[in-house]
Amino acid sequence: MTNNTDGTEKLYDSRPYDKTFKARIKKVIPAGDGAMSLILDRTVFFPEEGGQTSDTGTIEGYQVRHVSIKDGIIYHEVLCNADDLHEGDEVEGRIDWDHRFSNMQNHTGEHILSGLLHSEWGSENVGFHLSDNTVTLDTSKLLKDEELCELERKANEIVYLDIPVECRYYSPDELDGIAYRSKKEFDEDVRLVTIPGVDICACCAPHVGRTGEIGIIKVIRAIKYKGGTRLTILSGRRAYEYLTSQQRTVEELSHKLSENPDNLPAAVDRLMNDIEGYRLEKLNAGKERLDRAIAGMESGGSSIIFTSEIDNNVQRRAVNTITGICGGAQKAGEGTPAHEGWGICAIFAGDDERGYKYIVSFPGRDAREVSKVMQEKLGARGGGSAEMVQGSVTAKEKEIMEILKGSFGD
Repeated sequence: MTNNTDGTEKLYDSRPYDKTFKARIKKVIPAGDGAMSLILDRTVFFPEEGGQTSDTGTIEGYQVRHVSIKDGIIYHEVLCNADDLHEGDEVEGRIDWDHRFSNMQNHTGEHILSGLLHSEWGSENVGFHLSDNTVTLDTSKLLKDEELCELERKANEIVYLDIPVECRYYSPDELDGIAYRSKKEFDEDVRLVTIPGVDICACCAPHVGRTGEIGIIKVIRAIKYKGGTRLTILSGRRAYEYLTSQQRTVEELSHKLSENPDNLPAAVDRLMNDIEGYRLEKLNAGKERLDRAIAGMESGGSSIIFTSEIDNNVQRRAVNTITGICGGAQKAGEGTPAHEGWGICAIFAGDDERGYKYIVSFPGRDAREVSKVMQEKLGARGGGSAEMVQGSVTAKEKEIMEILKGSFGD
């Protein structure tokens, strides 16, 4: 059964490879935002349904931006004026074939993966989403890396076998004895998509005629999700485009690192080790400068130190130290305390270009006062307690000092 008696004949059920069709407009309804919603007596446009986005294309040359279905009636949202198309008009529809075929490849690829997960791993499809950008499959079992590799290998073997894909409706009587996957119960005719020896599933969407048309199935990501696994998958043209992009990235990295692509992981490890070494050297140098600045401090007044990047724990301990001393009437600058008489004890670690991470105490007062001023006047982010606050700010040393002096200076 391919249509509701009051609705639209679903040509996409039996003729998924048709790119154009003729139909008569049954009703024209304003849809808002410069669009009209058309109800046709028949259509090749697949509506958004079953986790898959709708077809797009044109009707009489006017863009179809979305297609939906409700109670068996299909609504085509067309970008046109109220007087452009009329009830009773015979019109020609044309779907975006590249978009349709991509969806057919990816939806059929999902059936192969879901069928294998069901039969080989006892894991069920509990969610599916096919949009223009993302294809996800949620399965009930938490899969190991080796299981994912085997799943992908077996799925592609089924592609190579070029197995026919059958899509047709079955009456309730015909369904007796057929074991098929479905997320809900039916008491009416059911459309089953059958890939012999692989999967039988209730599904409303168009699919390719043979598995060989998929070309390739690729699992590009797997994460733990609600006790099972969420797979991000690509099939056909989308998989080809993804792999081509990844190959370009690998070639570019290989060129920049002057390494054979097979040696890239080791080359990146060496680079990361070098970077970490330079970072530790920089942190140690910053700590040494900070230690020298603190050693030259005198008691009383404020101590605000600007220094290069340092370890957060070193920075916190240093603020505790200068809070105990809290003094010095020296000139502000790299590794030097500044501005006598405010009572603020702070260390700003970073530089004018990238900003600073700060830790501040305010002996005898609430350190959150400083945080509030920094947030309001410099867009700083952070928080803390009355004793100590910390955060980050994208501003220059001169700006920070002007704000602090203007708000808390004598």
